[in-house]
Amino acid sequence: MKRIKILLSVLFIIYNYLFAYEKIVLWDNEEVKADDFVFDGQKFIFDSDKVDIDKVSFIKFNIKESFEDFDDNKLEDISAEELLKRAEHLGKKYPDNSLLVLYDDGVQKLNKDGTQYSRSRYSIKIMNESELTNSILSFYHEKGSHEVKIVMARSISEEGNISYLKRSDITYTSPKQDLQFFSGKKDIYLIRAVIPDVKVGSIIDYEYEIIEASPEDENQFYTNWFFGGDNPVYESSVKFIVPENKSFYWVSRNFAPFNDKPIISIKDGYRIYSFRRGEHPPFIAEPDCPPKAELFPFVIGSSFKDQTYLSGWISRFLKERINSNDKMKDTVGSLLKEKNAKTEEEKVAVIYRFVQDYIHYRSIKTSISSGYTGHPATETFDNRYGDCIDKAILFSSLLKTAGVEAYPVIVMTNNKPRVLFDEIGLINGNHAITEIHLKEKEKKIIYLDSTSTTYRYPSFRYDDQGIPAWNPILNTVREINPTDPEINTSVFEKNIVLNKDGSGEVASYNVYSGDQEAGIRSYFIALKEKEIESLLRSIISRDYPGSLLNSYEYKDPNDYTKNLFLKMSYLAGNMAKKTGDFLIMELPISYNFDNVTLKNRNYPLVYSTTSGKKNKIKIKIPEGYRIKDVPEPIKIDNKYFSYQAGYKISDDQIYFEDHYIRSGIRIKAEDYSEFRKDILKMDYFTKTPIIINKE
Repeated sequence: MKRIKILLSVLFIIYNYLFAYEKIVLWDNEEVKADDFVFDGQKFIFDSDKVDIDKVSFIKFNIKESFEDFDDNKLEDISAEELLKRAEHLGKKYPDNSLLVLYDDGVQKLNKDGTQYSRSRYSIKIMNESELTNSILSFYHEKGSHEVKIVMARSISEEGNISYLKRSDITYTSPKQDLQFFSGKKDIYLIRAVIPDVKVGSIIDYEYEIIEASPEDENQFYTNWFFGGDNPVYESSVKFIVPENKSFYWVSRNFAPFNDKPIISIKDGYRIYSFRRGEHPPFIAEPDCPPKAELFPFVIGSSFKDQTYLSGWISRFLKERINSNDKMKDTVGSLLKEKNAKTEEEKVAVIYRFVQDYIHYRSIKTSISSGYTGHPATETFDNRYGDCIDKAILFSSLLKTAGVEAYPVIVMTNNKPRVLFDEIGLINGNHAITEIHLKEKEKKIIYLDSTSTTYRYPSFRYDDQGIPAWNPILNTVREINPTDPEINTSVFEKNIVLNKDGSGEVASYNVYSGDQEAGIRSYFIALKEKEIESLLRSIISRDYPGSLLNSYEYKDPNDYTKNLFLKMSYLAGNMAKKTGDFLIMELPISYNFDNVTLKNRNYPLVYSTTSGKKNKIKIKIPEGYRIKDVPEPIKIDNKYFSYQAGYKISDDQIYFEDHYIRSGIRIKAEDYSEFRKDILKMDYFTKTPIIINKE
């Protein structure tokens, strides 16, 4: 299922020219079909008949210009009557859906000359006003590279009335390119067209073709097709067509209960892989499940079994760009001397911070070679700007200058469907980071992301974790393991002096780590002092409404030598609820477990990274009161997280400590019930109040 960008061509510019076409539609919706026709400037001549141009509403062409003629390029036609029947069927089964997919068919083909061709037909019914924007077609066209042409576009009313798109209703605009992303390419157009007479209840039906006329590497051919999605699908099918002498590999997912194996046939020197899937219900997402496209039924294909060829193709560009000059060498030498960095990890930490601070994020790309392999490190260093691959190359180059082995690697961040680098050969990914091979001590491989601006070694961005990393230079695919949860563990200490009326004084000291530290640093750097003070007032009010901030102190967020800390003292009312001779108090700690509301799950529960938290609370109870009851200690240990907590009582003081560590980031659906049960035990414990009574 592909929503593709389209170009509508000028219809007739040459008289007495022979066209291959599929049908002529007259203004009364009568369809005239023939193998071909001649247009003489006034009428269309075909077989033994003629049609005046004034009587013609629409022509559905089968134009083939820069790609090879091949019968299997054509898609199966489907009548308006059949689409209306399918709409009635799906409408009865899924009346609450805003859109119904009635027909979804495509061809994706590698031609013998290395050019690529695709053709798609997409038919949907609009069931809600929110889907009316589907009548607006917005497409991308690049002359000589990615050329798109429409075959047919129409709307069908519930009564069966048909309205075709007119070529005069097409607009062409050049896309705006600002300094954050600039391609530098010319002859690029955004094409907008509005299918006429679309309203709620209408069927939208269109067909289009794309010619990839000049691929950068003719050996590369990739396909993908989704057979289901958020909306119900009546039928979806695709053909992948490759020359017989070319290899083709595919991976399929989520086809059950249908067969995911293709029907393979051979015709005219081509091998045809035909996939078809029948009715698919609408996908219903669950909180914090994997990216939806990972769970839809899909097939991806490639001309490569693994990354070997692609590694060779990309690495030659990367190797050229990993370089240095005297200025870079002098800078590294000065940095290491200033920070007294001698071990490998000390050197990595210093250079990591330098690249984050020194290079501003900006992307200027004009081709795959620069898009996937960036610019030379010396150029990025001198310009002081670059995007993810530019910064990864520069970071690798600077580390190499310091004697540390490092490589730029390509990834797909974990908020996107998992890229299958380890299953099939693909050029894919939306990000680049750095893979570092440490030789000292444990000789471990680590990953860092220098596009960040506020991370301290060894922390790196949460969305780079739990994903495969493709290293083209070494031709390896390795899994980026989640950060050790101890690195992501923040510590929260509170000293509380409780008064007899339930109010109290609080002195808090928070020490942040990992992702939380990076986020707070970024926030504090962006705020003015008055804004920070206002933020802190709102934070203490969330614990105890109406609290009054006495003082605060925090470590300079631009100082990366140690963890960021925050100290606050404040007066709080209603810390404990007074009931007769009793004070009932809940601990001022919080864990967010909103994602375990479902009793059962069909899909995994996914976290972006690991997590850790320690609470240390000391409460001085008022004179004349004693501690009546505190919860018994608790200890939970499963394969995804551990938690232990307990109280100690000493005269007029209560000491509480807990420690939460979650190392798992993907909770399997079959493990979810047990995981949830343990989370609820922990939640119940932390919310159980302590009871203090008057002597």
